[in-house]
Amino acid sequence: MPAARAAPGSALETTEALDAGNPALVASTARDATATVDASTAAAELHGPELRTTALVVIALVVVLAAIRIAEAFFIPLVISVFLSYALSPLVARLEMWRVPRALGAAFVMVAFVALCGAAVYRAGSDAVDLLELLPQAVEKVRVSFTEWQRDGVTPLQHVQETAAELEKLAVAAQPPASGRAPKLAPPAAPTIDIRSMVVMGTGSAIIAAGQIISVLFLTFFLLAAGHLFRRKLMQVVGPSFERRKITLRILDSMHRLNQHYFAVVLVVNLAVGVATGIAMYAIGVDRALVWGVAGAILHTIPYLGAAALAAAAGLAAYVQLGSVGSALAAVGAVLAIAGALGVGLQTWLMGRAARMNAPAVFISLLFWGMLWGAWGLLLAVPIMVAVKTACDHVEPLHGWGALLGP
Repeated sequence: MPAARAAPGSALETTEALDAGNPALVASTARDATATVDASTAAAELHGPELRTTALVVIALVVVLAAIRIAEAFFIPLVISVFLSYALSPLVARLEMWRVPRALGAAFVMVAFVALCGAAVYRAGSDAVDLLELLPQAVEKVRVSFTEWQRDGVTPLQHVQETAAELEKLAVAAQPPASGRAPKLAPPAAPTIDIRSMVVMGTGSAIIAAGQIISVLFLTFFLLAAGHLFRRKLMQVVGPSFERRKITLRILDSMHRLNQHYFAVVLVVNLAVGVATGIAMYAIGVDRALVWGVAGAILHTIPYLGAAALAAAAGLAAYVQLGSVGSALAAVGAVLAIAGALGVGLQTWLMGRAARMNAPAVFISLLFWGMLWGAWGLLLAVPIMVAVKTACDHVEPLHGWGALLGP
C-alpha cells in the first residue's frame, strides 16, 4: 500500500524533498509555503480594519444611546420641536407666498396652534375631569360585580385559595409546639401621608412640564422663522465635495417631504378615528362621547398599543355605565374595528410605500423608544423611524437597513 503524500508546502514535504535531493521540488515547496503565509497575512490585514471599524461603531452607538437616555430632558423637547416644525412649515410657506414675512407668519401660525390646542383642552377638559371623578365608583362597581360572579359558583381562583389554605394548615400542624408564650408583637404603625412632600413633588413636576412646553413652543417658532437657514449651514459643514452635498441635500429633501406627508396623513386619519369613535360611543349609549373621540384621536398616534388601551377603557366605561357585558363587548369591538379599518387600512393606503415600515419594525421601535423615553418615546417612535428609514434609503452602505425596516 503506497504511503500518503504530504500536503503541498508543508514542512514534511520540504523534508522529503531535501532527502530526495531534488532542488526543483524544494524550490516549488518553498514557494507554496510562502504563498500560503502571504495569503493568511493578507486575510488578517483585510479583516482586521473591518473588525476594528465594527467595534468602534458598536461602541459609538452605545455611547450615543446612553447620552440620549441620560439627556432626555434636552432631546425630547428638541425632537418634538423639529417634528412640529415639519408639520407646521407648509402653513408658514403658504403665508410667505402671500407676501407675509416669514417671522410674522411663524408667529401667527404658532399663536393659532396654541389657541386651537387650548380651546380643545378647555372644551374636553371638564368632561375628562368628570370621568376621572367617576373612576372610584367604576372600580367599586367592577369589584361588586366580580364578587357576585364569585358567589354564583366556584371559580379556579377559589380552588387555588382553598388549596393554599390547606397547605398552610398542614405547615402549622407540622411545627413543634412552642416552649413558651410567644412575645406579643406590636401592631404595625398606620401609614402616614406626607401632604407637604406630595404638594412639593406635584408643583415641581408641573413647573418642569410647563417649562418644557414653553421651550418646545419657542424652539418651534425659531425653527419655523429660520426657514432653510440650517439647511444652508449643513451644506457648509458637509464640505466642498459635490457628491456629498448632493447626497445630503437629497436626504434632507426626502426627510422634509416624507415627514410632512406622514404628519398630514396622521392628522387626517386621527381626525377620522376620533370622529368615528365619538359617533360609535354615542350610538352605544356611553356618556361624554366627545371625550372618547378626543381620546381616540390622541391615542391612535401610538400604533397598536393606543388602540388596545382605548378599547379596554371604552369597554370598562360601557360596562360600568350600562351594566351589560354586551354593551362592553360592543364598545370594544367598535373601537378595534375603527382602528383596523381607518388606522391600518386607510393610513397604509395614504402613506405610500416610501414611508411605510413593516409591523415587527414598528413594534420593536415602540418597545425601544418607550424604554428610552417612556410615553414620549411611544409618541415619537414612528416619526423617528421614518426619518431613520429615509436616511438609510439614500445612503448606499445603509440600504440593507432600509430594506430591513421597509414593508
